[in-house]
Amino acid sequence: MTYLTYNSHEARFVQITMSADQTGIADTSTTVEFDTISADSGHGVSISSNLITLEANRHYWAFGCVVMTRASNQDSQRVKFFESDGTTELLPADGFFESELPATDNTDSRVIQFSVSPTSDLSFYVKTQDADGDIESDGSHIIIIEMS
Repeated sequence: MTYLTYNSHEARFVQITMSADQTGIADTSTTVEFDTISADSGHGVSISSNLITLEANRHYWAFGCVVMTRASNQDSQRVKFFESDGTTELLPADGFFESELPATDNTDSRVIQFSVSPTSDLSFYVKTQDADGDIESDGSHIIIIEMS
C-alpha cells in the first residue's frame, strides 16, 4: 500500500506587460492592451490582439496590476476578466478575482488574480471599467506561475 505519491511539476514564470501607455480611457469597459510576454521557455501562455490564452492541462496562478491615472478620483476603477467573447465576465467561481480602486481612495490594493487548471485552452481579456483616464504601461503587468 502506498500512501505517499510524488507529482513532479516544472515551474515556469511568465510576465505579461504593455509596450505603450493606453490613453483616453472612458467609463465603459475597455480592454487593457497587454501585448508583451517575457518568460521561461516551454510555457503555455500566448497573446494575440490583447487576448490572453492559457494552454490546457497546466496549472496557473497569477497576480497583477493595471495602473491607471484617473481623470477624477470620484470614479472607482475596476479591473475584471472576460471570456474570449468579450462580454461574459469570469468570476471567482471560475478562479478569477477582480480588483477595485474605490472612488476617493488612492491607497487601496489594485491586485487582480487568477488560479486555474483548464482542461481545454482558456482565452480571456483583461478590462478596466468605470473610470476615465490613462492606463500606464509602467507598472501594469501580470505575473504567472505555471506548473506543468
